[in-house]
Amino acid sequence: MAAEFSGNFAHTIDAKGRITIPAAYREALGEGFTIGLNSSFTAVALYPKDQWEQICRDLDRIPYTDRQAMNYVRVIRGNSFAGCDLDGQGRALVPPTLRQKAGLNKGIRFVGVGLFLEVWDEEKYLAASEAAENDEALLDYVNDAYFRPVREGRQGEGSR
Repeated sequence: MAAEFSGNFAHTIDAKGRITIPAAYREALGEGFTIGLNSSFTAVALYPKDQWEQICRDLDRIPYTDRQAMNYVRVIRGNSFAGCDLDGQGRALVPPTLRQKAGLNKGIRFVGVGLFLEVWDEEKYLAASEAAENDEALLDYVNDAYFRPVREGRQGEGSR
């Protein structure tokens, strides 16, 4: 059974770049997880081993001759650190490059997004969350792209 992450927790990152994973997420995260950027490069993501392996299989489907798509592959794979484990106090080290790319400061927010966990800068998360909550077209977009019946022979872009 796949890991399931939901909910969110405000926390802090220490001066050495370590984050203490909330107890509610530790079992689902498991051993040998990967720390990297999320798909929109807005936060750090923690991927359980099985989920990261699936992402790698998906990325491997992209042909090396597709220059634009390979730029995406380079950003995702080039900013990922596999085989991570929590220390005895439930902490993980976020590499400096990822902290900088995601703009992580002292205040952070853990956000469960289903099959993986995101770590956002607290202020950026609150702003992004508020913007999404106030986006009147967001529900229509999601319904049209993923849940409404297939129209004009087009299936949702995110379906597998």
